[in-house]
Amino acid sequence: MLFAVIGLFGVYLGVKFVIGMDQVILKRIIGIIIVTFVIFTYFKKDFGLKKNPGESKIIKALSYPAALTMGFYEGIIGSGNGIAFTAITYYTRGFDFISALGYYFAISFFWVTFASILYISNGYFDFGMMLSSILGAVIGGYLGSKYAKYKGNKFIRIAFMVVGGILGLKLALNI
Repeated sequence: MLFAVIGLFGVYLGVKFVIGMDQVILKRIIGIIIVTFVIFTYFKKDFGLKKNPGESKIIKALSYPAALTMGFYEGIIGSGNGIAFTAITYYTRGFDFISALGYYFAISFFWVTFASILYISNGYFDFGMMLSSILGAVIGGYLGSKYAKYKGNKFIRIAFMVVGGILGLKLALNI
């Protein structure tokens, strides 16, 4: 809960940033960030595949400042912090992909809801798109989580690298 609350401040700053930012530049920045996480995941062969031994309370506490940055990113692009959250919690809490993503989706619910309220209150919404996005996210999220849990951490890692690589390059190259 503390992680989620800290991130709300970042979400607020992220939404304010997006509203005043050139969208082409923003897409390229986000694309570069995503590609960076894909490269990190590719070279860290054991990353997220199994639980890491628990860390000290001091190391766990160091994960909280990252919540502000992750909330900021969430306010800019919406859901998409799963790999960053996995990296942080793998090293600070010992989570594998499945555990980290479970916590991430619970936390990001608050962040995305808050960002949605801020965007809507600033006049940025399309009811038809919102409805289809919500339905697609709920159905896709449910089915995807079932399939990913069935296939395991290795599948999640590979899926992230493929899909994240394509999306990251698309955004970075403004295709």
